[in-house]
Amino acid sequence: MKVERNKLSHWLLLLISGLNIMLSIPFRVFKKKGTRRVIFFYQMHGNIGALADYIAKQDTTIEMYFLAFPEYLSIYKGKHKLQTLNMLNPLDMIKVAQSDVVVTNYGALTLVYYAKLTSLKFVDVWHGLPMLKNQTPKIMDYLNYYTEIWLSSEAMKKFYKTKYRLRSKLIVTGYGRTDKLFNGDYNKDMVCEKYSLPKDKKILLIAPTWKHNNPNRNELPFGLSQKRFITELNSFAEQTDCCIVFRAHMLSNDLGAAGKNIKALSSHDYPDTEEIISVADLLVTDWSSIAYDFMATKRPIIFIDAQTPFVGDELKNRCTPGNRFGPIIGDVSEFKKVAKRYLSKPELYLIENEEDINRIEKIAYGGTLDGKATKRYFDNLIELFNG
Repeated sequence: MKVERNKLSHWLLLLISGLNIMLSIPFRVFKKKGTRRVIFFYQMHGNIGALADYIAKQDTTIEMYFLAFPEYLSIYKGKHKLQTLNMLNPLDMIKVAQSDVVVTNYGALTLVYYAKLTSLKFVDVWHGLPMLKNQTPKIMDYLNYYTEIWLSSEAMKKFYKTKYRLRSKLIVTGYGRTDKLFNGDYNKDMVCEKYSLPKDKKILLIAPTWKHNNPNRNELPFGLSQKRFITELNSFAEQTDCCIVFRAHMLSNDLGAAGKNIKALSSHDYPDTEEIISVADLLVTDWSSIAYDFMATKRPIIFIDAQTPFVGDELKNRCTPGNRFGPIIGDVSEFKKVAKRYLSKPELYLIENEEDINRIEKIAYGGTLDGKATKRYFDNLIELFNG
């Protein structure tokens, strides 16, 4: 749930959920012995989705629930097989209070009171590597009440400890969301059919990040107007006989009707990023962590030299431009030239950017980009159940 401090409705949601949590805590004493219940909070894709899918295949005795505020329950309706729990429903929150482990991938909000006041174990798996844009110690402080934090590499473990000053147990597992990409487990024909994408064309994925604290930032690449941007993309798609997928961030406005050569698949309507990545031949992004997911495919990435999503002190503290690992393009004509070359000869990307790719992959994943991160998630979860 996006924190909107100036909206009364936001504070009302937090107040109701906080009261429900406090009222539910005494019911923890009635927790049934012998049951194992895990709660997934906030979003139902990415690392959390990977773990839920793995549990379903490995151990059907583990109870799984997806917990969220109504807005996010609506977004993921019909997109997963878990039972759902509503943060605003007091009976649902009793089920949460009687659980064993809560797994989050961004922000506990009022849920952190369980971590502070009960023996309910909390784990964080995050939702995207914070290597181009990261958080501040103040934002991440709630993680100090967690039981464990599962991270992608030793370098990220050091970053969380020194940058965020976290005292919780930090465990290197890898990023579960990359496993199926690394292992090539997606069926391209099935994914293309699901999203109405052509099976016989190269697919170019454009995925910029949202405004963050920079309200004047143009989220469209190269500072173009929407009309000009769509015109340029349609022209490029016709010249190269490719399909372009534009993926707006969950907190951004969608592109809307964009022409026959452009498919708009916003994160809000199509939250499973990895499925879309699996069929993309080329990624174009700016400051989005999607770049590090895409890294698992070994396919070309083009970075847009776009305005940063932060200004003032936030810019200095939260942006890390040195962690880009591909060509950085400043205008649409240069983009067309480089994109055309990589679509026709994708092997050039690995050759031309080998040093940066190897450097960044070591920071992002170390040796964990091996298709086994979700198994490590599961093994750690079982230890928490047994502990």
